[in-house]
This record gives sequence, C-alpha cells and structure tokens, in this order.
Amino acid sequence: MKKKILLFSSLIFLAFMTLSARAAMVRIGVLPIVDALPFYVAEQRGFFKPLPIPVKLITFRSAVERDAAFQTSKLDAYLGDIISAALLRSRGFPAKTVSVILGKTPKEGLFAILSPPDSPVRTLKDLKGKHVAISSNTIIEYVLDGLLEENGLPIQAVKKQEIKSIPIRFQMLMSGKIDSAVLPDPLASLARSKGAHWLADDGKTNLSQTVLIWNETFIKKHRAFLQAFYQAYNRAVTVINRDHQGVRSLLVEKCRLPKPIAQSFVFADFPKASPPSKKDLSRVLAWLKGKGLLKQSVKPEDLLSNNLFSVPPEPKKEN
Repeated sequence: MKKKILLFSSLIFLAFMTLSARAAMVRIGVLPIVDALPFYVAEQRGFFKPLPIPVKLITFRSAVERDAAFQTSKLDAYLGDIISAALLRSRGFPAKTVSVILGKTPKEGLFAILSPPDSPVRTLKDLKGKHVAISSNTIIEYVLDGLLEENGLPIQAVKKQEIKSIPIRFQMLMSGKIDSAVLPDPLASLARSKGAHWLADDGKTNLSQTVLIWNETFIKKHRAFLQAFYQAYNRAVTVINRDHQGVRSLLVEKCRLPKPIAQSFVFADFPKASPPSKKDLSRVLAWLKGKGLLKQSVKPEDLLSNNLFSVPPEPKKEN
C-alpha cells in the first residue's frame, strides 16, 4: 500500500514539474523556411538568453503539424500567415497576428506563378483554360486569385489543381506534368534558375504576409516579456539587414535554402517588428468570408494586439 501511495505521489510530482517546466518556457513553432531566419539568428547570437523566460524554437515539417500543436496549447506562438490565424480565430482559438515577419513591403517574401521550362505558356493570359497547381483555402490560392484579379482575369479563367505538397508541386512543374504552379520563394527562384517561366508575382501589390501569431491568453499574462522579446527580435533583424552574406550559411542549414541558389538567391531586408495593417487584414478576411471559410465573424480588431512594440515610460520619481 505504501509503495502505491509513493508511486502515486511521484506521478503527481512529475506532472507538476512538467507543467511548471512548460510554464517557464516560451515555445515558438517555426517552419524551416527563409521567413524564420530572424529567429534562428537571435537563437544563434544569444539574443533570447537575457529574456525573463527562456525561448525554445520548435521546428515543424508541415503547417498542419504546427497548427495542431498550437491548437492543443503545445505552442505559445507560431510563424504563419493571416489566413491561418483568421481561420483559427473563427473556430474559437485565441489567435492574434501580433507582428509582420515578411510582407511589410511588396518585395518581401514573394510568391510567383510559373510554367514549366518547355511550356509555351509565357504570360498569365496564356493560362486561360489551363490548370494552376495550388493548395486550396491557403495563402497560395489567395495569391493566385489576387494576381488574376490584378491582371484583369476572372478567377474562372483558370482551372485550379489541388497539389498540397510544395515539393511535389515543384517537381511536377519542373517535369512538365502540370501546366503551371504557384510557389513561394526561394523555390520559385530555384524553378526559374532551372528554366521555368516566371509569369507573375505579388511584388507590386503585396498580397502575402508572414506573421508571428501568439496565443491571446499568453499576451495578457506576459506583455512585459513580449516587449523585451521584440527588442531581441529587432536586434536579429539588424544583424541580417547589415550583412546578408553573413547569414547565408544559416539560411542553408536551418531554412533549407536550396544549395544550387545558396549564393545567388537575393532576399529583401526584414522589417522591424510592427503589427499588420488593417487594410491587409480586411482584404484577407473578405476573401475568406467570400469563400465561406469563416465559422464565425472575425474583424481586423480581433486579430490585432496593441502596445507591444514600445517600452512604457518609467514612473516619475517623487521629490
């Protein structure tokens, strides 16, 4: 009997210690993509070490695994996009698009429509009646719809072909098994370096933004931490923007920048931390609403979190 009581007590203690360890660490989910570079730089340079709570980066192989971890409270934040945050918010999960990682300006984080190297398709107008490989209900489809509209083409002008896996979409494009595909950089640049035809990108209208999404409950409890976190994050951005060449090895190692374009790939400066604009949020929400994807209404204000990027003034000393 005593052994059973001792065993039970030990299990309770271990469970308590596990919960305590979780509470004492900030867990941020990232994908091995260029957009995650500031986080890896901050980790490598030790910028997160002085923070009041340790930061742990958790790398996921897919957005599906990452989103599942956030929904089950295994993450406090994750690197994603406005669409994923809005969908989670509409389903009752307390997601907040706190800061833009890439996409503050049109040149950051490009998405492009490309055709195979041997294809006669050389312009968007050539795509009429042809297939475009996408992942539906994601930023990929959103960019396609936006680019078609921007170029005066109705959405119905093309046939959307579902290929969720980006690597498979890339391979099928390069082998000529599909008419065209929407790809993010750096895979879009890799495809072009291998002969694919660049039909259009969102470098003018800035359709795509990568954002850092936080759990609203965490924000309410740790605003002071978040202000310090973003100071550390901005230090990493400064390092990157000052010397792109100096972080290329990290791009290859952590962000899986393809080796054939490791030295030639040109990427834009990263912006300092700031919230997404209401205009960008409203545009995405209108698209989601038009497709009937929102379980309940979501407004731009529901996704924003204010006053996280300025340190509050110190109280005045009494005479």
